[in-house]
Amino acid sequence: MQNKINLGIIGKNFGYHVIYKAFLKNKKYKIKGFSFRSQKIEKLKIPKDINIYSSWKKLVLNKKINAVAVAAPPTLHKNIIKFAIKNNKHVFCEKPFTCSYKEANFICNLINRKKSLSHMVNYEFAEIDAFSFFKKKVINNIKINRIYLNWFININKRSSTNWKENHSKGGGIIFNYVCHAIYYLEFLFGKIVSIQTNVALGKKKNIKTLEGVIFFNNGLSAKLNIKVGKIKKKFNPTHQLKILSNKKKFILKTNLNSLSDKFKLITIDKNSNKSEKILFKSEKNQNDFRIKPTFKNSKKFSTWILKGKMQTPNFFDAQRIHLIINKMMISSKKKKKIYID
Repeated sequence: MQNKINLGIIGKNFGYHVIYKAFLKNKKYKIKGFSFRSQKIEKLKIPKDINIYSSWKKLVLNKKINAVAVAAPPTLHKNIIKFAIKNNKHVFCEKPFTCSYKEANFICNLINRKKSLSHMVNYEFAEIDAFSFFKKKVINNIKINRIYLNWFININKRSSTNWKENHSKGGGIIFNYVCHAIYYLEFLFGKIVSIQTNVALGKKKNIKTLEGVIFFNNGLSAKLNIKVGKIKKKFNPTHQLKILSNKKKFILKTNLNSLSDKFKLITIDKNSNKSEKILFKSEKNQNDFRIKPTFKNSKKFSTWILKGKMQTPNFFDAQRIHLIINKMMISSKKKKKIYID
């Protein structure tokens, strides 16, 4: 059994600023290569012993590399992962893991034939400290009545031509944001069994929205109100999960002022006028909040590779998220409640 995993990273932006910095903290990995579409890397602090490739195929074909981390645009995911599997590389992929349910099925059929390969998709929120605390210390000790998810994102600084704002290219409100919510809602509250949603992708307007209700197998339901767009008037971005129990209200939230703005968990007693009480607050620093949960996922990935213990979130978990997304789009189109197979 090998002691070090030789890793190649495909992608410059998230690949350097998050994947590289997270995996660098994990001593199980030796980062051997980077693949960038652009060769302008003057501002990136990359050691000289790490090879830089202009082609992701050349990186994958390096026989010394055991695993690849894919942080390229989603339109490339299917071809990169297919090529990596063909060349017997373990794969760590940034969400949304391809651009469609059809592509996700294709990749899962391939990986099913390669039982020796490990695979993960970097859904980060379940590994954020505040989410983990809420799951372990609160949810199992309260009787939940209602769940609300309010997520408002202002993207005034981002070009509308960026793939991250294009649904067909694996971006937009669904693949950039809602996929995260689907994963952590199931992590917190159990399997989703049905949904009734209304999706507006904003082709004629600046604002994209998803509204509706999702239903869990334990009888709970969550009301969703997610908005993403370029909003000229004063707009307060927020990411807030609100849970009402018999006696208290719990709010897991961040104000999204920057990538260093961390989540905190507060509680408010419903039967008094007392101010909110902080149950959990992450330590304050200027680090990108995505690095720490990505580091935690990197540890699960290395455990799978080195010890053969299957981990989550993996390709099959991501395939399920694509299934739910597909059902959301059908529910919106048919304007009715849809059940998850």
